[in-house]
Amino acid sequence: MSPVETASTAAPAAKEPSQARKRAVALAKADPREKECLVRAMYFESNRSSEAGLLGVGTVVMNRVESARYPETICGVVGAPRQFASGVLTRPMTEKTLPKIEAIADDILDGRRNAAVGSAKHFHTAGLRFSYTNMHYVTVAGGNAFYLKGERPERRRIYEEPNYQLAAVSEPAATPLATASSAASTSSASFASAPLAFAPQPSAPTNPAFDSAAVRLVRNAPMPPDRPLDLDLPKKTAHAFIAPPKTDRRLAALLPPPSPMRGTIVSE
Repeated sequence: MSPVETASTAAPAAKEPSQARKRAVALAKADPREKECLVRAMYFESNRSSEAGLLGVGTVVMNRVESARYPETICGVVGAPRQFASGVLTRPMTEKTLPKIEAIADDILDGRRNAAVGSAKHFHTAGLRFSYTNMHYVTVAGGNAFYLKGERPERRRIYEEPNYQLAAVSEPAATPLATASSAASTSSASFASAPLAFAPQPSAPTNPAFDSAAVRLVRNAPMPPDRPLDLDLPKKTAHAFIAPPKTDRRLAALLPPPSPMRGTIVSE
């Protein structure tokens, strides 16, 4: 009789987690086929070189055993349709890594868990992306991404108890203003105590105007006739911007030679 036939795949109507765990552990220690189902799930679903990954898959199996939505035995959870790898209970296993996996399975039956996985009951191959909004990832181990399915409790508390952050006011509002003089004094005091972002901007400093005999002499000095317009511009550079005179030599070179007029004498 196969391990799937020894376990019922129907979930009970109600289940107490601690009692369900105790019954599953007792059954696994009494029936070696229950432990084999746990070993097979860890063998085919996780990277066998990762102890954290093997422990994570075993934690998910035991979390499902304790849940009322899944069967109450290990073989019932592992053999449920379309939940674990295809042929997880029938495919052959090599003897090379079985001792390590069996030792981790014994630790799981004794109460050891992957703390990062926590109460997660779902995982998929790491690197895949899904558009569902109810998948809350907790850790990645052994080539699998473990996640909680549904709304997080802390998010529900945030919706019920919203937290608002208000800007602090430095000073309370003043009494109503009575006269124009008091208004002017209050406004000047408010500007003096206002934050820097609201304070009036100081006026830009102005350079003093120089008006002396030396300045007027330099300003009104006549410009030499051969000096460029820009005092800082060299004379050669200023002449470089002057357009060259137009000549007809290039145009004459392109035109054909003139033909002699009729009736003229051409000397040989």
